[in-house]
Amino acid sequence: MSRFSDLLLSVSIEPTSLRVVYPYLAGALTLLVTVFYHAALKRRYGDAKGTWLYFVAFFALVTAVPLLLIVLLERNPLRVLSGLGLSWGAYRIGLILVAAFIPISVVIGNVVSKTEEMQAWYPFSKQVCARTGSFIVYEIGYLLLYYTAWEFLYRGILFFPLVNSLGFLPAAALTTALSTLHHIGHPRSEIFGALLGGILFALIAAATRSLLYAIVIHAMIGIVNDSFIYARTDRFARISGSGTRD
Repeated sequence: MSRFSDLLLSVSIEPTSLRVVYPYLAGALTLLVTVFYHAALKRRYGDAKGTWLYFVAFFALVTAVPLLLIVLLERNPLRVLSGLGLSWGAYRIGLILVAAFIPISVVIGNVVSKTEEMQAWYPFSKQVCARTGSFIVYEIGYLLLYYTAWEFLYRGILFFPLVNSLGFLPAAALTTALSTLHHIGHPRSEIFGALLGGILFALIAAATRSLLYAIVIHAMIGIVNDSFIYARTDRFARISGSGTRD
């Protein structure tokens, strides 16, 4: 247990930029669940374009702008970014965890992708999945824009700073509560999964002192789920946007 505590205590950052970033995030998250909510963007711009706009808006609001603020406001931004998990960290542990989650992701994806509610919800865009090439490009964007931003927000900006002042369990509980609430409107099974996943990804981030492995594992689960749904859904359903067979 002392070894785990040492890993957590080795993460430290300067608070200067976060005094600006946190108030900014309150507005950014409000915009993401209103003006830039994916369902609203899809209604306005269409299935494919609306989804891509959502990914870009998500990344810009919770990753690009906070990164810019940190670079502008900190005397040593690289040290702060490393403290927020943007480093290789304990890479041996991280690589072992990634390898261990490959079969686990396949099992989870195979099971959850069979449910009608997950097939109706995922992938976010059905039309970009009409062809294999566009599906692959979409999933790459899903990883780089969505999952990277998600983990940077909940495990980076929020979790790592709170660990130092509150300890692991309170920090993990608070960030998990926020990320679970972010799933409101998603399938019920996914909301329960978000509760478990929030704690899991906090443990991974803490054990590796890095966001990178949590990003890869989280994205792996989502992409495998999309891939199973893609394989189970006929081409007509993909083009029409229904997402499920009749």
